Amino acid sequence: MRARPNLAARPFVDSRPVLLASIALTLVALGLSALTAAEFLTAQGEERALAQRLEDLNGRRAELISRVQRVDAALREVKWKDLERETASLAKVVAARNLSWSRMLADLERTLPWDTRLVTVAPQVHENGSCEVTLAGYASGRAAWLSLLGRLFAHERFGSPVPLAEEAPGPTNALGHKFQLKALYWPGGKP
Repeated sequence: MRARPNLAARPFVDSRPVLLASIALTLVALGLSALTAAEFLTAQGEERALAQRLEDLNGRRAELISRVQRVDAALREVKWKDLERETASLAKVVAARNLSWSRMLADLERTLPWDTRLVTVAPQVHENGSCEVTLAGYASGRAAWLSLLGRLFAHERFGSPVPLAEEAPGPTNALGHKFQLKALYWPGGKP
């Protein structure tokens, strides 16, 4: 008699774990492919948005360049030397109008010693708002003259008094100690 083959005893390959692993790896590969495709589409959309923004910014840049060139051409046509002269002239006029003679003379009156008399007051207005005042007058003596200089130094609106001339009493000058000086006057106070 012949022996029947025993199929259970024969060695066979168990392909089920391999099949399950292949299916799992295929699913992982499909998931990763889908994730990569989604990231690619997102990046492509962002790239398109950035390209559109770059195009808009280049358009604005070209527009600004043309505006700058127009303004630059207009500024090149300005006569700067004439404008500076006119501005300086107007600043001098404004400074002269801002000078209050009554206030300046009141400040001088409060500054002068009792034994000093002024003969001339000649202001010259500067663009920065200060005023250079040339004072000429007579003092009863050298002490009164020096007292005037000290008071001008100490006053809040006068500064930098500089003696220009001084003449002691004599045959040509019988009125007293003759003097002439320049001082800066700041209507709003010293800076």
